[in-house]
Amino acid sequence: MLIETIAQIGCIELGGKYREAIDQFIENPGYPHCIHILLQRGSDGAFVWKGCEVEEQKSDFRKYLFRSGSSRGVNYSPTAKITTVENTYQQKVLGWFKKMCKVNRNGFFRGIQEVLEKEKNRILQELQSKLSFSSKRTILSLKVDGSYLYDIPEFRDAFLFLINEKDLELSASNQVCSICGQRKDTVIGKMSVFRFYTLDKPGFITGGLDEEKAWRNYPVCLSCKSYIEEGRRFIEENLRFQFYGFSYLLIPKPIVPVAEDNGFAEVLEYLSSHKKGVRMHQKQIESFMTTEEDVMDMLKDMKNVVSIQLLFLQKIQSAERILLLIEDVLPSRISELFKAKSYVEQHLYAEGNHSFHFGFIRTFFHNSYDKYFLHIVESVFKKRSLSISFLAKFIMEQLRKELPAYQSGGPSFFYKTRQAIAIIVFLEQAGVLPVKGGTAMSEKFGVLFEKYGKQLDTPEKKAVFLLGSLTQMLLDIQQNKYGSKPFLKQLMGLKMDERAVKGLLPKVINKLEEYESYHFIHKQLAEEISTLFLFSSSRWKMSVDELNFYFACGMNLVSKVRESLMAKEEA
Repeated sequence: MLIETIAQIGCIELGGKYREAIDQFIENPGYPHCIHILLQRGSDGAFVWKGCEVEEQKSDFRKYLFRSGSSRGVNYSPTAKITTVENTYQQKVLGWFKKMCKVNRNGFFRGIQEVLEKEKNRILQELQSKLSFSSKRTILSLKVDGSYLYDIPEFRDAFLFLINEKDLELSASNQVCSICGQRKDTVIGKMSVFRFYTLDKPGFITGGLDEEKAWRNYPVCLSCKSYIEEGRRFIEENLRFQFYGFSYLLIPKPIVPVAEDNGFAEVLEYLSSHKKGVRMHQKQIESFMTTEEDVMDMLKDMKNVVSIQLLFLQKIQSAERILLLIEDVLPSRISELFKAKSYVEQHLYAEGNHSFHFGFIRTFFHNSYDKYFLHIVESVFKKRSLSISFLAKFIMEQLRKELPAYQSGGPSFFYKTRQAIAIIVFLEQAGVLPVKGGTAMSEKFGVLFEKYGKQLDTPEKKAVFLLGSLTQMLLDIQQNKYGSKPFLKQLMGLKMDERAVKGLLPKVINKLEEYESYHFIHKQLAEEISTLFLFSSSRWKMSVDELNFYFACGMNLVSKVRESLMAKEEA
């Protein structure tokens, strides 16, 4: 499961850095000096104040056990940055002990609170004196029997309790943790690590609407919670990527159990160091996910020792919403996608100045169609089938918008049509768009259809495609002779139906004859189209969008059609 994988990553990161779970929560106060209130426990167990001392803060800031809380509340330990001596002492130090004494009946904290209250005036006076000899940027902390807070179990436990206080609102005792499988003194049932998990809806609660039983859903012990938090931190810092208006987390998952293969730690280091290197060198890398800072090009060369999870999250104020989770993508699948990408670039962008990526798809599935875009992304990675009729609807919506500008010579219609063809070819090569295979009646264009027209599995589809090319030849002649394309109006804004398309062929031929441009190559093409029409079904099984898409593809690939005709003529 995803959470277990994140916990594994956190466990590796904590262990690999020789850090304890508590260390990830400790903050560096970043101040150069610390004033300690010195306490000592007598033989009777009572605490005695022994004065204050100033210490220069060095590299090991963990010993102060510092983590800031709210500005008006207490911190997670009685260590605090000094604003004014009196306010800091009263609010951050005494306030902390008062809070802990309410939730913890242990006499340890009660005894410290009593001596701090009793010696308050004397302590404040000495603190003020010590502060005058140190930097204005100074923190206030305690030592007990010469030990720093980090080295005192009671303070460490209290620190972790306050960190987990909200999560402990819903917990159980002596239960089995769902992550490590061990029976633990305390397990929690409501983690705040991920904010998409909620218990205010019946579907999230085991035991009906009784929230007190919700810990049964996914009980997690405090140690594993720490691993999950560290795993999330590592992923957020190293494996978060931007993706055409979305943000996703790339989460590697070991296929071999971590206990059996420590190579997973090397994978994590490999991925995280790569991203840092990209940032440092601003390297432009090959990818189909983004144009930079993407690790897909590295993953494609890995063996199937890990699988990849892609978690798309949307942050809404303080909450999170899962938009999409794509699980168990193998490096071998990523390699297949890169091969499909390479095929597209080789056959449609041979000049080498275009790199195929998901931005092509985003062109036709913009912000208004986010859910459809993510559906396609998931289908690509999971190798799930899509239909050409589904894609054609959104493609034609964009192409029709560009058609008026094409009348005046604008290039966007051509570019977007080529992008649409690239998408179809990519999806075919990736095994996502099924290729039914049809009659191979057209010898002249057999190679062409094999490369670009695998969706053209019926005579009528082939005919529509070739008619698009013949029409484009006419439009080119008009543009060269008159500087405009008046015949474009006959295309009905690319909303033609079967009847309109069948009636278009004689109109194109008549116009070519009128211009005295009905040459051998046009006659050959018109003859092929007529033959295909004769062999077509009595009723075409194509939507208007699909039909006009094939027509637009023929317009765009007119140079390829011309090459096929010329090659046949020379042969």
